[in-house]
Amino acid sequence: MSWIAEVHESAAEGRLKECYERVTRALGRMIPFYRVFTPSPRLLGAHLEFYGALGGPGVLSKLRREYIATAVSAENGCAHCTQLHGGFLRALGADPTLVHGLATDPAGALLPSADRAIVDYALKLTRAPRAMTRADVEALRGHGFSDAEIFEIAFTTAYFNYTNRVAEGLGVEPEREAPA
Repeated sequence: MSWIAEVHESAAEGRLKECYERVTRALGRMIPFYRVFTPSPRLLGAHLEFYGALGGPGVLSKLRREYIATAVSAENGCAHCTQLHGGFLRALGADPTLVHGLATDPAGALLPSADRAIVDYALKLTRAPRAMTRADVEALRGHGFSDAEIFEIAFTTAYFNYTNRVAEGLGVEPEREAPA
């Protein structure tokens, strides 16, 4: 539950029901985050399109996008998103110790140097966006990342800061029992 009224998927109608069905088809279940969109099925539909584009094929691997999602969510204290994306990392075969590190201490998680650079960039952008400089982008280039990859790193970081703020601002709680 959250701090605003939600419509459970069993009672959803119209556009909201269509969106809930889309989430359930994609994830195998409804997750708490999407229920907070109850007041605006229009924005839920737009959000699902946006998330679909972000999660679709890109130059940055799904694993690296989930590193960002988990680290940013942990840094923001978003328990729901940290739990969810940590689960996605485990499903992708990430080492459980690494997932735990990203979820509890993203700045200290043991990562290969290129992945460490991604997470460091994401954490700095999350904590202090006004402090970002060309040197931060150059540091990623120094690890061999292309401009397209750097764009996706920044974009993914910004996206998860947005979703974390919606979840935290409306009191979205983690799933009671996260799927294995």
